[in-house]
Formats: sequence, C-alpha cells, structure tokens
Amino acid sequence: MSYSDEALIFQKIPVDHQVRLEDRVSYLYLEYSRIHQTRTGVVASIEVEDEEREKVIPLAVGGIALLMLGPGTSITHAALASCARAGTTVLVTGGGGMPCYTHATPLTTSSRWAIAQARLIADDELTRRAALTLYGKQLGKELPDTLGIRQMRGIEGRIIRQRYRELALANGVSGFRRDTKAEDPVNQALNLVHGTLYGCAASACSALGVNPALGIIHRGDQRSLLFDLADIYKPTLSMPIAFQAANEAQPLEYARKTLRQQLYKKRVLGEMLRTLMELFTPLLPSTEGDRLIDDDGDVAGHKQYGR
Repeated sequence: MSYSDEALIFQKIPVDHQVRLEDRVSYLYLEYSRIHQTRTGVVASIEVEDEEREKVIPLAVGGIALLMLGPGTSITHAALASCARAGTTVLVTGGGGMPCYTHATPLTTSSRWAIAQARLIADDELTRRAALTLYGKQLGKELPDTLGIRQMRGIEGRIIRQRYRELALANGVSGFRRDTKAEDPVNQALNLVHGTLYGCAASACSALGVNPALGIIHRGDQRSLLFDLADIYKPTLSMPIAFQAANEAQPLEYARKTLRQQLYKKRVLGEMLRTLMELFTPLLPSTEGDRLIDDDGDVAGHKQYGR
C-alpha cells in the first residue's frame, strides 16, 4: 500500500505539536470491528447487520487518549503504529470494556519525569508526603502533615467503607459487598468504570513517560501508579456512577456513557496529568537531553570520550 503525503507527514509530527492529553476524547470503546490504516488515516470497519457491506468510521487517533478494544476486534500493525505515534494508549479488554487484559503504551523521548519519579520512590519521606497529597485529593480534605502511611490508610478505609454504605442506601441497593468476581450490576459496573479510569491513568503516565509499576501508595503490580491516580476519582466519580447503573435497564452501557461524559465535564485527564506533575516537578533533573553519567555529575551524550 502507498500512503498519501499527509499520512507520511503524520509520522514526523513532534510530540509538542500533537493534541494535548487534556484536550483529547477520554476514551473510545470498540467491539466487533476491524481497525486498519488507510491512505489518509486509521479507520474502523464494522459489518452492518442484514447487509452485505461494511460501515467505515474514521478514527481521529491523534485526538483520543485511550482506545479500548473489546471482543471481536482486530487491529493491523500499521494502525497500531499510528496510535503509538499519536500518543494513544491502546487497551485490550473483555466485553463492555471489562476486564482489562493488557495495554500498549507509546514511547517518549524524554526520561526527566521518570528520573524524578525514581528519586521520589527511593526516599521514604518524599513517598510519605506524596501519599499525603494523593490521599488528600481522594478524600477531598487536607490531612495533617504529621500522619504516617498507616494512619492515612486507616482514615481512607473508614471513609470509603462509609461511602459504599451511603451510595447503597441512596440507590436502594441492599446487601452490597464489594467483590471483583461478583456478577451483580453494581460490582460489574464498578469493575468497568474502575478499569476505564486505570486506562486513562495509563495515558497520563504515558504522556510524561513515567513508570506505572512504580506506585506511591500501591506497590508490587505493574499498574501500581495507575491505581494511585484512579483512586482519587472513585469516591466522587466512578462509585456513584456504578450504584446509579444498578437501576438502569442496561447497567454497563449506562456506566460507560455516563463515565465518558463525566470524564470530559470534570477534565479528569488534565487533572491526572497535573497531579503527576505536582508530585514530580520538585525532583526534576536540572538538565535535559541525552546524557551520560560521570563521577562529578552528568556529561553530554553522543560524544566520543575515548583517549
């Protein structure tokens, strides 16, 4: 296949010329479709029921933060490469977007945010202060600066448990118990909306080039930092939507649509990005660009130092 000049130029667009993460559509979910690259861009071909033809839908991947691929979906190498160049996170999911199986994260050219992240994680006191910031955002109130991690976790546990009770009572849900393997509408909807939040968090981490495995509050999982970011929005965003969905005829469809509306309304992608920057900015290296380690600091890279 030969590509148009416009399509070839697209692969050369620098990061700072692309659509900002906070200005993108939060996520697009597709199932039973074939995603491929044409001469002008990425499209999704969907079979039309009772008709011998396909409906072709252009996908503006440069303006999408998260592309969720459900059952019956295939994507070509060229289309996936275009998503990577556009900084679009691709999530492979089950039916309705739940559960998440894997995600592809595009590369970035800078490591300065990752260096700042590593510096924070390596210092216990910096980690405690970062956890204080995250818990404060999640609970919607400023916590005493003297609190330890164990105390913060206890406060969060009590508040979230009470939040579940309030939402269950307000929406007429009796006997609710959080169980990720349960098949009742609320638990299924919680799995869906939380998984989508993790995908959005992956896009935010990708935009800065930080490692999702190096969490602040959560540890030991490749998605630890995603859990940290997503938890901020659970009490006020995803949890209420999941309980409301229990009273709808199509709970998961309602949860998906409502979550997308709220992600846009509350500018969640931009907030996730700003949270990461707030945590890591004080620890950014003083110089940028490719460098080599040295006994007295860094030296310029791509230079021959042999004598």
